[in-house]
Amino acid sequence: MTKDEEIAELKAAFKAFSESSDVLTKSYLDLQQEVARLHQQLEQVEQDKRQEQDKNRVLVLQFQQLFESMPVGVLLLNEEGLIVMANPVAEKLFNLPLIGQSWGEVVPLSFRPQEDDGHDVTMVTGRRVRVETASLGNVPGQLVILVDLTQAYLLQKKLNHHERLSNMGKMVAALAHQIRTPLSSASLYAGHLQKADLAPVMRQNFANKLVDRLANIEKQIRDMLIFSRSEIKLDETLSINEFIDELISQCEEVCEQKNATLEASGSDFTSNQVIQCNKETLIGALLNLLNNAIDSQAQACVVKLAWREANAGVQFVFKDRGVGMSKQHLEHVQEGFVTTKQHGTGLGLMVVKAIARAHHGQFEIDSIEGAGTTASLTIPLIRV
Repeated sequence: MTKDEEIAELKAAFKAFSESSDVLTKSYLDLQQEVARLHQQLEQVEQDKRQEQDKNRVLVLQFQQLFESMPVGVLLLNEEGLIVMANPVAEKLFNLPLIGQSWGEVVPLSFRPQEDDGHDVTMVTGRRVRVETASLGNVPGQLVILVDLTQAYLLQKKLNHHERLSNMGKMVAALAHQIRTPLSSASLYAGHLQKADLAPVMRQNFANKLVDRLANIEKQIRDMLIFSRSEIKLDETLSINEFIDELISQCEEVCEQKNATLEASGSDFTSNQVIQCNKETLIGALLNLLNNAIDSQAQACVVKLAWREANAGVQFVFKDRGVGMSKQHLEHVQEGFVTTKQHGTGLGLMVVKAIARAHHGQFEIDSIEGAGTTASLTIPLIRV
């Protein structure tokens, strides 16, 4: 190779090196710019992350503040049912360490359900609370919310007591007013019976009237005693067939005394179907309905008594073709102390309602003015 060729080759190599150097320099500058851009982007991401963390911290603090200041007890359970958070109200309600405890183990230690709890539940401390649960959506765990209803329960109990005293006051006033007339009549008939020269026919007539007035007084006093009793003990278990036979017998006696006709019919029951009841008060309630049906009609009236199995219970229905009542009057007589009878306190239907409730049953009445009234009492059936 000649010298000129070597020089030319060196120039070409130098030129290629220069071009490569320029390319590398440009790539380096571009890389620096990209690094600067990425650094700036990373700074923005870090700033956004710090802002998001700040927001999350604020939300956590707000949640904790809300959780702590809730006026109801709140427990947070994890997916294993362990209590991981409890606010002060919950800690005060339970009065025992909660964090880390299993909710399934806390429940039997803290609650003592009572017969009258209803939708609420009684705690071992005597407080009554309503317990509700709520899921956390897609997040594992559960919220348990406890609403303390102790004060509301006590206030309602006081209100019911005052309402009962008020009703008893009305009842005593009504009884004192209504009992005066039959008592005066009874005293008058008793005075006539003391006459030595009284004819036998008149003596029997006065004696019958005296018995009628005394029976009226006794019924009003019995209604008052039943209404005033705080509870009726269901201490008898009777065959429903045995109870129906007893009811028919007593209904026939009442109808015979009042010159009325009883038409009784109903379904057949098996020997293992029984009722848990207070026989005396339950028959008294049904006789009350019978007397109302008779009193709403003219002489030689007919009352239909039917019974059937309905809604896991036995339903007794009394139907008459008496004067009936308007819808407005029907509402009034069910409120109590409203009566159309000459010697009544208006307690009859209230007593029937009270007895139906005590037997965990239901009382219903329907009436059409000028067409008659239908009254039914349903109580649960038990199979033994």
